[in-house]
Amino acid sequence: MKSNQHFARALLALGALMLLSSAAFAQAEDSEPTEPSTLQASQPSSSPSTKKLPAQTIEDFARAPLLQHVQLSPDGKQIAAVLNQGKLSVLVTRPVKGGTFKQLMASDNLEHQFNWLRWVNADRLVVSLRYPSTRQVSWFSSADSMESRLLAVNADGSHLLNLSRMRGQEDIAQALDQAVVIDWLADDGHHILMSQPNAKFSGAPAVFKVDINTGARQLLREAKADIRSWFTDAQHRVRVGVGFTEGRFSLWVSDPAGDNWRLARSFGYFDPARVLPLGFGLDPQVLFVSAMHEGFQAIYTMDLSDPALPLTLKFQPKSGRDLEGRLLHSSKNGEAVGFVSNGQDAAAYFWSEEHKALLERIDKALPKRANRLLQLVKDDDVYLLRSFGNGQPGEYLLGQRSKSALAVLAELNAQLDPEHLARKRSIRFKARDGLPLQAYLSLPELSKGVPSKNLPLVVLPHGGPQAATGSQFETWPAFLAERGYAVLQVNFRGSTGFGQAFMEAGLKRWGLEMQDDLSDGVAELVKRGIADPQRVAIVGASYGGYAALMGAVKTPQQYRGAFAFAPLTDLVEYAREIANNRLLVSTHALERQIGSLASDRARLEATSPRLQAAKIEVPVVLVHGTLDRQAPYEHSVWMADALKAAGKDYRFISQDRGDHSLSHQPYQLQLLQELDAFLLKVLGPGAQTVPAAAAL
Repeated sequence: MKSNQHFARALLALGALMLLSSAAFAQAEDSEPTEPSTLQASQPSSSPSTKKLPAQTIEDFARAPLLQHVQLSPDGKQIAAVLNQGKLSVLVTRPVKGGTFKQLMASDNLEHQFNWLRWVNADRLVVSLRYPSTRQVSWFSSADSMESRLLAVNADGSHLLNLSRMRGQEDIAQALDQAVVIDWLADDGHHILMSQPNAKFSGAPAVFKVDINTGARQLLREAKADIRSWFTDAQHRVRVGVGFTEGRFSLWVSDPAGDNWRLARSFGYFDPARVLPLGFGLDPQVLFVSAMHEGFQAIYTMDLSDPALPLTLKFQPKSGRDLEGRLLHSSKNGEAVGFVSNGQDAAAYFWSEEHKALLERIDKALPKRANRLLQLVKDDDVYLLRSFGNGQPGEYLLGQRSKSALAVLAELNAQLDPEHLARKRSIRFKARDGLPLQAYLSLPELSKGVPSKNLPLVVLPHGGPQAATGSQFETWPAFLAERGYAVLQVNFRGSTGFGQAFMEAGLKRWGLEMQDDLSDGVAELVKRGIADPQRVAIVGASYGGYAALMGAVKTPQQYRGAFAFAPLTDLVEYAREIANNRLLVSTHALERQIGSLASDRARLEATSPRLQAAKIEVPVVLVHGTLDRQAPYEHSVWMADALKAAGKDYRFISQDRGDHSLSHQPYQLQLLQELDAFLLKVLGPGAQTVPAAAAL
């Protein structure tokens, strides 16, 4: 199949790439932690008194974080990570105590990227790669796809094995994601449980026990009609399945022996009645799930021993925010001890008193930060932590409970000076229809005597749109503030994290009230005297790119320019492509989120920037990667053609083999350079900042 031929070429490319030196790891702590009486952290980079850097350049902001996907080996003696050096991302391993870094494979992030990695035993790990491809969906048509595959490799780089494509396993070729691990079999160390199709022309997955040394697999659970994902309990028995058919999800559960499968819940897209499985702790009759509590997502337990399958509230944060993420298990016994959030706060929460006390000590040692406990190993004595915050790119740290020690492994963006990175300020205001809204405002650090008044403003809507902006450090707003622009990031209606009702308020409202929320945010800053109404631009990526273009369409007098990376521009054509299976997106999800081509065509036409290009009166810049599999590249091509036909001022930058995430570092640099030049053109120079003044 074409997708697997493509992956074979990608594997060859991995082996051929030049690997760089490990000098970038010089900042890591090589010494073994000492044993203080209380938990102490080696000084993190965000302490202003510890570092003074030159004025920050575009290259500094464009550089990828030093480390990604960091993982501790089960015995706590080694780390594996992806090291970003220039345009390459390199998979490396190294002893925790220091020593030589082994470089296993590398990617330039053009056609394949590291997706995730994990140790299976003390010497061998598995690595997921993703890459864009094309699938034949009928005799006459094909669809763009994003594929993933799974490799196994020793810590020294030897014995590289493709676990997704072994001889005699042609039946799994139907699956786009061939790297689905549902159970790591922690007590085994040589096998994992994977979810893979068991019929050549069926996408329904079965469960296999896969040998990470040979790739051999043993069938454990046959595929079940309409089931798309499986979950096991702590005893490694397949107990839960999630199905999908005719636009509805179904949650199926079984007895410990794998018998008596029964339907627990059924729900649709964005349904407040949804119940999503998270996994098990030690009790095989207690399933942890995510479900609604008073309008917000929370963690419940479901009693599988009771025929009624009742839910009991387990945890909800006091902040009144949606809780999204994954369970965290103890390495001592496999019990579920807490939850790692991937929401706006990106923090960790615990119901285990022992681990709750640990997190309290960490928060005391690293105050005013989000301290995300990522991994527990070696009977929970050794742990991996990521610490970051507002204006703080952060660090990876290694902790050892028996020595009450916490040491910096690596700073993520050591080239950036936290003393001169803008802090986000939370602001609240009401939309024109009275809906309360929350936003973040980043202000430039101005030179002495320069007031924070009448500043040039950049509106930066987030992508998704089922996503949200938090207080944590982000490259784009920090870069723009450093350039002297105020930056407004509105959590418009439809954003997640603020409850079901707020999210639902954005369904089918693209280009309508969702767009008005951005305009109302601008009006609020003008009213407060912060923003100059004559110097406002709108910039965004993905949905944010769509919103940037719609801002220029809907309120052409409000903005002086629109800059869009990877936008959707034609909702009518997008709906048609999905209906015709040219895009691998659910038609049910599309209709719930955007609308139906049959019943909502007039609205979709009115809110499609491509079809309304004649209304745009300001300069537009479009940037798009040719291998984008989330927002098709053609949308920017169509938009550029429409702007040209209407005689508008525009610029279109095509990034050859670029993706939706600017994974190829030179493309991130190119985008920031283009954005810098664009804002200088449409808004003029930003306010005089302290770092800029220091460079004079």
